[in-house]
Amino acid sequence: MKQQTFVIVGLGLMGGSLAVDLRKNFPSANIVGISRHEKKILYAKKKKIINEGFVRIETALKKAHVIFLCSPVGTLEDYISKIDCFAEPGTVVTDVGSTKFKLVNWTDHQRFKNIKFVGSHPLAGSHLRGVEHAIPSLYKNALVFVTPTHQTNQKALQVVVSIWEKLKAQVKIISPADHDKIVSEISHLPHALAAVLVNLVSSRSIDCAASGFLDTTRIAQGYPKLWVPIFESNRKNLIKDLKRYQNLLKKLICLLEKRSKNGLEKFLFYASERRSQLKKRACL
Repeated sequence: MKQQTFVIVGLGLMGGSLAVDLRKNFPSANIVGISRHEKKILYAKKKKIINEGFVRIETALKKAHVIFLCSPVGTLEDYISKIDCFAEPGTVVTDVGSTKFKLVNWTDHQRFKNIKFVGSHPLAGSHLRGVEHAIPSLYKNALVFVTPTHQTNQKALQVVVSIWEKLKAQVKIISPADHDKIVSEISHLPHALAAVLVNLVSSRSIDCAASGFLDTTRIAQGYPKLWVPIFESNRKNLIKDLKRYQNLLKKLICLLEKRSKNGLEKFLFYASERRSQLKKRACL
């Protein structure tokens, strides 16, 4: 990867953190940032997060070897189409989006002239936004899903995997459909439930909230404009999981109505045991 040029589209927390990690692990590479906001570019250059920055995407693409899309899920198709018009032949493009099936199915049906796309999704981040909140080593030890299909270019796949591994991430190759089923359960459903809980609690009670409530609902602070397209693109899986949750909730209500202490204890014990035995990166 010596003397490579990495282009990062979107200088938010994810893109900014990626730029920091790429500069650290690929010291000879040129890191280029693209943002609609000139202030973000100036900040990132001042803090030496990027080497160069541009507002117009076509200005940066002639130098690009690998392009990372770190923009909201709903913008990715438009960006990919535009990138294909201006990128050099053979340019590798990947993303950090939270859903994969819809996007990868779309890319598989396109006839790109210049780019080779590989879907990826690092399970890392924060409810904070903006390049000013970039986290060094955010991707170190993070689980990164890479979602090829039979149409994915194998050399491009190797490039994407090798970069994530160079950043010390733990890469898992998985199908786009399986990816979306997993993240619905472990990411999208928890976010939805955190939002429900915050909206449920009365103003009087929420003013008394302590660490338990704050820990449980932290992710509800996520930026809505980022999460709406995520929910929409993984709608079918999320609806199924919400219905499963609804069934368990009905079971809990039934146990309470029946004053079944034994049933309640079993219900809570099972959850406690599963949580205490949770192994980090168990799916690898």
